[in-house]
Amino acid sequence: MEQLAWSDALKTEIDVIDKQHRGLVDMVNASARRLADDSALSGEEVRLLLGYLRDYAEVHFSTEEALMALCGVPSDYVQNHHHNHMRFLSYVEDMIDGVGENAVLDGQQLLTFLGDWLIRHIQGEDQRLARYLRALSKSPLRAAVAESSTVERSVAAGGRFADVLVQGSEALHASEEDASALLEQGSQAAMLIALDAALLPTEVLRVNTEAARFFGCSVEQLRAYSANSLLGALGANALPLLMGEVLMQGRFVGPLTCVGPEGAITSDVQIALLMSHGRMAILVVFGMPDASLSVPEAGKAAEATVDAARVRPQSGLSSGLGDSLLSRHPLFQSIKRDERIKLEQMSQLIALAKGDILFDQGDKPEGLYMVISGQMSLVVRREGGAEKVLEIVYSPQIFAEAEVFTQRPSPVSAQSLSSTVLLMIPAAHLRRIQLSSTRFACAVVDHLGKRLHEFTAEIQALTLHTAMERIIDHLLEHARVDAEGILEASLPAQKQVIASYLNLRPATLSRAFQQLADTGLITINRSLVTIPDRARLVSYRDQVDMA
Repeated sequence: MEQLAWSDALKTEIDVIDKQHRGLVDMVNASARRLADDSALSGEEVRLLLGYLRDYAEVHFSTEEALMALCGVPSDYVQNHHHNHMRFLSYVEDMIDGVGENAVLDGQQLLTFLGDWLIRHIQGEDQRLARYLRALSKSPLRAAVAESSTVERSVAAGGRFADVLVQGSEALHASEEDASALLEQGSQAAMLIALDAALLPTEVLRVNTEAARFFGCSVEQLRAYSANSLLGALGANALPLLMGEVLMQGRFVGPLTCVGPEGAITSDVQIALLMSHGRMAILVVFGMPDASLSVPEAGKAAEATVDAARVRPQSGLSSGLGDSLLSRHPLFQSIKRDERIKLEQMSQLIALAKGDILFDQGDKPEGLYMVISGQMSLVVRREGGAEKVLEIVYSPQIFAEAEVFTQRPSPVSAQSLSSTVLLMIPAAHLRRIQLSSTRFACAVVDHLGKRLHEFTAEIQALTLHTAMERIIDHLLEHARVDAEGILEASLPAQKQVIASYLNLRPATLSRAFQQLADTGLITINRSLVTIPDRARLVSYRDQVDMA
C-alpha cells in the first residue's frame, strides 16, 4: 500500500490525540515498508503487531472517552463514538483469535483496512470530536508532543521491525502521561481510580487541585484515601451498575456518594474508563461542565449549542442511580424505584474470558444475567461432543430469566464467545419482588410471552427460510450505519458459531458469503462486512433460492 502522509488535514490540535494518531500512522507506514521487503511477516512480528494494535485501541479510545467526560460532551454523541470504538476493538480481537502459532497474517489486507479506517476515523469522527472538545473545554487541551516519533527514527535508522513495534508500544504508553496531565490541569474536579480484574476499585492514582478543593482538603490528603474508603458503602453498592453503564454506553452520568476527609458528599458525576500504564481505571469528574458556547461547525451530530446539549444535573437524586441499566429495560420498569435501587445494589459484575462456561446444562443459574459487553452463546450439548447453538446473546439482552422464575434447571449451557462482562441479578431477590408485586409479576409473564414468540419466529426462519435468507437476515440484523454513512455489520462470533446458530454447515456459510461478495453485495474483511447498497441486498434475498 502507499505510504500515509501525516499532514495538517489530520491534526485535531489536541496534542495527546494527535500524538496517538501520528503513532499509528507511523506504525502503518513502518509495516508497509517491512512488507515491501518481504511479502509475509514472521510469527513474532505478527504477534507484536497485533499486540500493538490491541494496546492502541484500548489506550487511544479510552483517552478520547476520558476527554469527553472531562469536557462534558453530550451523552448521545459519546455513545455513538463508544460503539464505533468497540467495533474496531472487536475487529482487532477477531484478528488475534484467528492467528495461531503457525498462522500467517495477510499484512497487505490489514494495512489497507487500517489505512482506510485511519483516514475515515481521523478526518471524520475525530475532527468533529475535536471541535466539540475545543469548544467545551475551559482548559487548554495541549501537552508537549515531539515532532517526530520513535517509530520513524527507528525505521530511518534501519532498525529491526520487531524492535520498531516494541518502541512504538512504549511511545503509545508514554502518551498516557499526557492524558493524565490534562486531568491535573483541568478546571473540573477529577480523580483517577485504578480497578482490578474484577472491575473493583483498588487505589486512587491521581487527583487534581480542583478535586481537593471540592472535598475540602489537600491533594495529599485525598491521595492518601483508599478507593474503598472514598467510595463508601453507598458508592461501593452503586459500582456494579455504574461500571455496567460505563462499559455499555461509554460513560456514566448521575449522582454518586463519596466519603472524603470532611464527610460524605453526594454529587453529580461523569465517569469514563482510562487506561493507565496497562491498568484499567475510572476517571471520575465531579459536577457538570459550565459551558455556554455554541459548538462551531461540528457536523450533524454537533449542531445544537453546548448549553442545550449538555447533560443536565440530577441534584434531586441523593442516592441510587436514577436512570440506569435496569430502569431502561422493560422487565424492570414496573418495579418501584426503592425496590429497584435495592436490586441494583445487590447485583454483581462478572468478568469472563473467552470460552469460559458460566453454567452448564442441568445447573440452576444463580440469577438473571444482563450482557454488558461481549457475547454469550446458549448451547445444547449431546453426549459425544455434538452441540447446537440455540442463541447468541448481546448487550443489553438478558438470559436465564425462565430458569430464575420457574426455579428449574437450565436446559442449555452458557458460554462466553469473547471477553465478556455480565451483570448478575440474584434469583432470590427477583422472586421475592415477583411474589410481592403484581405489576412485576405481570411484566414477567409479558416478557416470557415475548421470548416465546421470538423463539417461535426463529424456529420458523430456521425451518422455512432458505440458507441465503437466513444469512442475509442475520447480516441486516447486525448492520449499523457508521459516522460516515457506511452500512457495516460486525459479525458477532466466529463463523462456525454463526453457522451452528443458523442451522448451517460452516462450508455453506462460507460459500454464501463468497457468493454475496462476488456479486458485489457485500465486502468482507474478517469479521467486518460492508453493505454498499441495503436495498440491493434485500432484493437479492427475495430472489435467490439457495437451499
